[in-house]
Amino acid sequence: MEAAPARYQVRYQRLGDSDSDGEEAVELRDGPDRSSLQALLHQHHRETCARISSALVLLALALALAFYQMTSGGSSRLGGAQVPRQDGGAGQMGAQEEPGDIPSAAHMHARGVYHHATLITSSKTCSRLGKDLLVAGGNVVDAGITAALCLGLVHPHAGGLGGVFSALLHNASSGSTVALNAVPRRGFSPHYGLPVALPGLRLLHRHFGRLAWPRLLEGPAALAERGVRVDQELAAALQESAGAVKASGLCSLFCDGAGELKGQGALVTRPRLAALLRAVASGDEALPQALAPDLPPAEREPFLQAMGDVGLELQSPLAMQLGDTWLYGAPAPAAGSLLASVLKEVRAAEPRDAPDPCLRALSAAWRGYSRGLGGALGGGPSPRPPRPARAPSPVGSHLAVADSQGNVLLLSASLNSSFGSKFLAPASGILLSDLRAPAGPGLLSWACPVVLGLGEEGTVVGLGATGGSAAPLALAQAIINQVYLGQPLQEALESPWLQLRGGGDGASPGCGPGTQSNLSSGEWAGGAPQAGPWVLQVASQGEHARAFAAPATCCHHEGY
Repeated sequence: MEAAPARYQVRYQRLGDSDSDGEEAVELRDGPDRSSLQALLHQHHRETCARISSALVLLALALALAFYQMTSGGSSRLGGAQVPRQDGGAGQMGAQEEPGDIPSAAHMHARGVYHHATLITSSKTCSRLGKDLLVAGGNVVDAGITAALCLGLVHPHAGGLGGVFSALLHNASSGSTVALNAVPRRGFSPHYGLPVALPGLRLLHRHFGRLAWPRLLEGPAALAERGVRVDQELAAALQESAGAVKASGLCSLFCDGAGELKGQGALVTRPRLAALLRAVASGDEALPQALAPDLPPAEREPFLQAMGDVGLELQSPLAMQLGDTWLYGAPAPAAGSLLASVLKEVRAAEPRDAPDPCLRALSAAWRGYSRGLGGALGGGPSPRPPRPARAPSPVGSHLAVADSQGNVLLLSASLNSSFGSKFLAPASGILLSDLRAPAGPGLLSWACPVVLGLGEEGTVVGLGATGGSAAPLALAQAIINQVYLGQPLQEALESPWLQLRGGGDGASPGCGPGTQSNLSSGEWAGGAPQAGPWVLQVASQGEHARAFAAPATCCHHEGY
């Protein structure tokens, strides 16, 4: 504090008996107004005390916040209390209370483990786009819808607006699991299938989404307009279908100026599809109205009628108990019943009581697969399936989203085969599937999402797999590893795939790790079709969200 001018010199003295409260008195000399200067000094004293008090309060708050973050991780709740949406959707799931709350450096996690939520797909671009929705306050449904639309752009051979999907959603707020098979009830053309993916996504959003519907389409629309680069998976799919692509309207997207297929790294833009996505954001009728003019005149009216009555509805999942674990799968025409058949046989075999739990479990799995496949086709147990010459190509795209409160979404989409019908609608930019009629007695084996509830731990796990008819077996393997062989979540997924070994030359039959070549030639569980390239898993465990994949290099997880 600056010294007072000379004419207002101040002398401080301690008062004795005449000042019983012991405070310091102020005596002024040569000052014209002793009382006013004394009041000024008292005011300065009060202001200084106020500043010190404010600083102490702020310090206490900072220490309390630091202690809270160290003890609880600073985790904001996803999926606790229901958050009402402006459009009045029912059965909603909660979203982040503090979307900007990023963990401090003092509370770090292993790879794939996040405070709030995570999303895993086969595309880094799509995983990041889904994460952006989570950080913006969206829930697992919002993020999953955006990621699914993105995957239709990045991997158009495996899914998109012109396809179908199967989904499982575990809602932590209600403690329930629901299934949705977005598959047409009837066909309208002998050439291509009804595009029910978008109505299915819209249904999920109406019941469980939080952010506004147009917000979910902004990212995919912008991506379609500016273009995506051909990645390794799409480049391989183009080479596998080179003849069909060059001979169809797909060449307008995937061929260069010389009529040759675009290679890895080439840019593919889809401005017509971007315009459609923006139109769809404004109304549900935009897709049928945009697509109908692209169809032959005789098919336009049947198409519009079929799109007006797609008949999609939420369903109860298949459920079964495996010890302390509850399993939920998608009903037919998804392949949940085939997986259930495998695991029921394993449960009946009681592998935990066997000298070789692995051998008993995999032997039972093969019997269950044979019986389940035969039942799906309307016959008895299936004979030993033929060995494929190579591992089957994935015919679908898969994603999984989980948050720290136990909300989990699994979604498996497809065009039914690589590039579906090969028909690219010229005006709307939609690539239609070749699923021309309902699945009938057969199963969509690529569609096998699974949710596991692990006993009293409160852990919720979501699993999905590629590989056509091998997907149920791939998932059964991961579940057997965990439930019957006692492996932790990540180890159960990343352990070497097991196979049955014959007892030739006097050796006893056994069970042990298989090699990638064994898997490609179809030797898992006694020769059943194989799992293809990857399996993904998300989990809500211990107030954190986790994401893993096998092999780890196949997929990209994002979260916060």
